[in-house]
Amino acid sequence: MSAEIEKMSLEEKKDHLGTLRLKRKEFIDKLQECNQKRNEIRSIRDQKNKEAKDLFNEAKVSKERRDQINEEVQVRKQMRDILREDADKIGKRLVELGSRIKDVGVPKNRKVGEKIRRLERQLETTPFLTKEMEKSTLSQLEELSAEFERIEQFKDLRSEVHDIQNKLRYMQTEIKTYHTSVTTLAKESQIHQEKMLAATKKARKIKDESDNAHAEVISLSGQITEIRKTLDGLTQDVKKLSSEFGIELQAVRKARKVEAKRARDEKLDAKAEEILVRFNDGNKLTLDEFKVLMERGLI
Repeated sequence: MSAEIEKMSLEEKKDHLGTLRLKRKEFIDKLQECNQKRNEIRSIRDQKNKEAKDLFNEAKVSKERRDQINEEVQVRKQMRDILREDADKIGKRLVELGSRIKDVGVPKNRKVGEKIRRLERQLETTPFLTKEMEKSTLSQLEELSAEFERIEQFKDLRSEVHDIQNKLRYMQTEIKTYHTSVTTLAKESQIHQEKMLAATKKARKIKDESDNAHAEVISLSGQITEIRKTLDGLTQDVKKLSSEFGIELQAVRKARKVEAKRARDEKLDAKAEEILVRFNDGNKLTLDEFKVLMERGLI
């Protein structure tokens, strides 16, 4: 206890003790308020951390789905490009065939085979042919054979052209299908990209709010620590002063009792002297007066 407090009167110590207790209550109220506020902010922080975590997970799922789609897009692009390259090569072959067909020409007589067979039968079945007729027939057969070979070549070229055209149509359908799927998947990838960015942006905003709340929790924890230190000091002062005040108050009360007893004894002694004088004078005493003389040891 400080020298200043030791110099205080009992009443002043009592007032000072009341002031300390009031101040201590104010710090207790402040401590409870800070604790409640810290708990509320902690709850907000934890909730925001959970929201941010859920959003980051959502962004991760969107990113993974986007990456899967992008991989599929690349595969389908490669397939489309390979088909385009093959179609270009086949297209060049088609141009070549067109040029060859142009060189061969489109046959006008489609019954060359029948004519050849008829002339061959004529040579085989006619018993007497002049040299001029034989020469003419053989010349016609040679021309018709050349024409037949040209027709067969035209048929082969035309057949290959038809096969290539059919293949090209199929490849173009496949290319269109791949291109359509690439476009569709690219749009889906963009949707997941936007979802990922939106979720990440929102998660970072909420995480910043959570970090701010955490900083406020740390600040309140520091305030609570300081309040508790001050409160501990006040509690010790209150306990010490209360103990000292109690001891002094007990001493004062004891002194007052002693003083009251001394005053009572003095009063009783004076009264007993009066009673004793009357008793010695032969006066008759009452029972109470007799008890007074006995209590004071005068008889």
